[in-house]
Order: sequence, then C-alpha cells, then structure tokens
Amino acid sequence: MNYQVTARKWRPRRFEEVVGQEHITTTLSNAVSTGRIAHCYLFCGPRGTGKTTTARILAKMLNCSQRSGADPCDTCASCTSIAEGTSMDVLEIDGASNNSVDDVRELREVVRYVPTGGAHKIYIIDEVHMLSTAAFNALLKTLEEPPERVVFVFATTEVQEVPQTILSRCQRFNFRRIPTSSIAGHLATIAQAEGIQADEEALYLLAQRADGALRDAESLMDQVVSFEQDRISEPGVRQVLGLVDGRTFFELSQAIADGGSAQVLEVISRVVEGGGDIEEFVRGFTEHCRHLLSVKVQDGGGGQLEVADAERERLVQAAAVFAEEDLLRILQMLLDLEADLRRSAQPRFRVEIALVRAARMGRAIDVATLLRKLEAMPAQPSPTPASSSSTRPSSSPVPSTQRSAGQARPTATDSPPPAPARQTPTVSQAPPAPDRSPPAEAAPAPFGPVDAQAVKDAWRRIVDGVRQAHTSLGSFLQEGQPGQVEGHVLRILFAEAGRFNMTQVEKNRAIVEEICEQVLGVRLRVQCAIGSSEPAPSADADGLSHGAGAGSRDKKSDTQVDSAVKSVLDTFDGELV
Repeated sequence: MNYQVTARKWRPRRFEEVVGQEHITTTLSNAVSTGRIAHCYLFCGPRGTGKTTTARILAKMLNCSQRSGADPCDTCASCTSIAEGTSMDVLEIDGASNNSVDDVRELREVVRYVPTGGAHKIYIIDEVHMLSTAAFNALLKTLEEPPERVVFVFATTEVQEVPQTILSRCQRFNFRRIPTSSIAGHLATIAQAEGIQADEEALYLLAQRADGALRDAESLMDQVVSFEQDRISEPGVRQVLGLVDGRTFFELSQAIADGGSAQVLEVISRVVEGGGDIEEFVRGFTEHCRHLLSVKVQDGGGGQLEVADAERERLVQAAAVFAEEDLLRILQMLLDLEADLRRSAQPRFRVEIALVRAARMGRAIDVATLLRKLEAMPAQPSPTPASSSSTRPSSSPVPSTQRSAGQARPTATDSPPPAPARQTPTVSQAPPAPDRSPPAEAAPAPFGPVDAQAVKDAWRRIVDGVRQAHTSLGSFLQEGQPGQVEGHVLRILFAEAGRFNMTQVEKNRAIVEEICEQVLGVRLRVQCAIGSSEPAPSADADGLSHGAGAGSRDKKSDTQVDSAVKSVLDTFDGELV
C-alpha cells in the first residue's frame, strides 16, 4: 500500500519547513554552522509541535556528507537512511518501554563505539521523563562526560518530571504551541498541493480544534477528506468533529442580548436534539464570547483574532450590541458552568439555567455615561422655597391637603381680587372648593418640595396615621423627629440609642411615605439617620445666634453636591457616602 498519512508524508525535512518554531531552528542552524555543537539537547513542549522531527533534522545536519552551510542535502546515503529509520549512527529509543536501569547500562556500553558512517553518533530518547529514578542516576555520568562525537537528544512533553540533575547537563529548547493562523496556512498549502478544494473557514476550524498541535490538525484533515471525498467544507468539518454550527452561537448571543429566554431555550433544545455534545457546545460558545470580547476591546478591529475574514466581520457586528462588562460577566458565568458540568448529573439543566440567567441579568450601565446623559438633559425649573411660600395663603390656617390641592389647580376665579366689603361672600363660596379638589387628588401626588416647618406641624398626624396602619411601626416612628427636607427627601432623625427603631422604620418606610402623602398631599422619600433635630433658623443676619455659626455653614457646605450627582441620588434613592 503506497498511501501515507499526511502527517508522515508532509513531515519537514529541513529546518525551514518546520512550522512555528523559528526561535529553535535558527539557534540550531547557527550552532551547526559555527561548530558549537552541544553533547546533549532537551526538546520539551506540547505534543505535535515538532520535537522528534527537529531531532531527526539535527541528526541529518550533523552526519550529512554533502551539507551546504547548515542545511542537509537530503540525498546522500546518511540522510536517506536517517529519513527511513535504518541508520546505524542514529538510534531512536522509546523512553516509555526502555525505562529501567538495565536499559541505561546497556546504552552506556553501546556509546563507546565510534560512528560507522557519519561524523557523529546521535541517540534520540523520546518521552525521556518516563525513565525511572535509577535509570536517570545511571545516565548522569555519561551525560556529563560523554564519548567524543556522541550527541544525546531528549524529547518530552512533561519536562517537570525530569530531574534537575539531568536538566543542568542539557541545552533546553521549549517548543511552543503553533498559532492557529500558521496551522491553517500550512493546511492550505497541503490542500493546494494535493488538489483538495478547501474552504478557509473549514481550515481554521481544523486548526482551532488541533489546539496548537500541527500533527493533530493533519490527522483531522485526513479524516475530513475521507468523509467528503477530496473536499474540505465547514459543514463537513463540523459534522465529522461533532462541532456545533457557528451560526448557532451567533443566534444564541443575539438572544442573550435581546433578553429572549424562550429563544435561548429553543437554541439549546435544537442543539441537543441534533445530537450535539453539551460540553462541546458550552466550550464552543465560550470561545465565541471570547472572540466577541476581543473585538469589543479592540474597538471593532479584531486584528489579533485567528479566524477567517468572513467570520471576523460577523463578530464585529455581533459585538456591537454588548458592553465589555456584559461580556465579562457572561464569560465568567460560562467558565463556572464548564467547571460544574464535569460533576453534574443533569448537564442540560445547568446549561439552561446559566444561559437564561445570562439573558435576564440586564445590561450594565457606566455611571460616568449616565451622568453625562443627565447633564445633557434640558434643565427643568424646580419651585424655590420663596415661590412655594407665595402660592400658599398665609392668612387662614388651611389644612395641608387643601393647600397642596390649591397649588395643583389654577385660581378658582378669573375675576379681580375681591374688595374688603365682599369678604363674607368669599367665605360662603369656600365650600364648593373641596368638590373640585378630588379630581386633582385622584392622581398620584407628584414629587415636589415641601416646607420643613409644614412637616413638623403635621408630624403628630403623620405618626398617628402610621400607628393606625401599623401599630408597632407608629411606636418606632414616634421616637424620631423630622429633620431637613431637601427637594422631595424627608430626613427623619433618631437618637444614638434608637438605632433599632431607625432600622424598623427603614424596613417599612413605604408605609411612612404613603401616610406622608395622605397628610401632606406631596410624595416624599424617607431617609433615616442618627442625629438630633436641627434648631430653627434664627432671624439674625449673621446666622451666629442659637449656637449655629460656622457649624451650620459647614453642614450646609457638606450637603452641597453636584447637581447631576444629586439628581442620580434622587432618582435611585441613593445616599452619598
């Protein structure tokens, strides 16, 4: 049978053909060219990155009789025998099956013999970390003072298992995972040379699935070519490898952005009914969200993403509806989900719960952006204390509810102010006023400023109303005193010993706010604090009487905050800490 798998047929024969390990191939080429050849090399790194291949190319370079510079001719007897595995001067030893101390003792006896056909004798020990401790100890003296023209090349995927005494006697080269774009480009070269029609998206899928191992990507490529008969397409790759269709991830991310819980469950159901693996589905969606975050962080560029150009454009469009904070929260949720799936008896239920929670968690809002929007809004004039006091009649003691109703509706008559002689008819016309007031009081009372003195005058009625609605709450509220009224926020002050009472009022402040609205006719938000009731402002011009002075001015300056910040605090019922 003349057929060879792609990984063997396209194994590199020169250093320039090794993919993604330029830092190693350049160093070894210069060392051979200048004659600075070490007696022991250690190649470590992930599987399928070219460790054994590099060791064979190094052996050909050392023993090639027609070498030009650092590159072997690849045609002489030595190069041919090394490529075929029949050279007597290059021995490849499997460390997993020859790991005893007796095997190392036999190796020490063999290394004494001189090379038969080449200039060096090279021993390549693969998976060297599998040697026993006694075998490593038996090899120490030989590594430190090997015979002339003997070179050891060790290859391992778990360098942490190699003793430090061995590492100190070797030149260590770390093989890196091969970038996805490099693997996809190499697969495209192979497909073109083999006459295979391959889609760019399909090659990137194979490269991503290989996880940095070129040999794995070439093996997967052979599998897909056998399935599709000399063709590599994205649907074929997904079907052979059991991957979820990429359009499903875009549909799922859009459903999460729209808050569509039903659409999320529908996507999951379609994946499961189609035979998709639930863990592979979560892993693929995590990678999709990582791509969205990369595009978002790079302001729609995505130049560092190792994906096809068509998919990059779709990622840019899909990432536009998300904020960075939302993608970070979704990614953290998916990472936690991956850890939970390994020990879950119902993986589908966990996936459904996590993704529905992601769809219903709401969008993040930057506080700075919110403040800028509030500052850009047109300012609405708020009534000043002077204007509000001018709208209230000061001569007659009208209740607070009637006073607020009078402010809400226009003047009762369009006629000029009555003369003093007509005061009696005016009094007789007062009763119809309450008949017209219910339409104004039927709607919810608007937020608005109210005089602090009016609250203090009506405080007893407020406490009684709360006691009628909630007996114990009225007792707790009785221990507090009304403080300042800032805008539509009423501050209730409690003594230091009354923290428990303050806590109970805070928990049930909705009832207190409702009673305040019924008594005062104006909606107020209630905030509780520890302190004492502030003294009434003095009529002195300098403001220094009754112990006020600088302390009052300091308290006033503490409450002066930016108008935009204050509006945010009022909107969200917040407190500036």
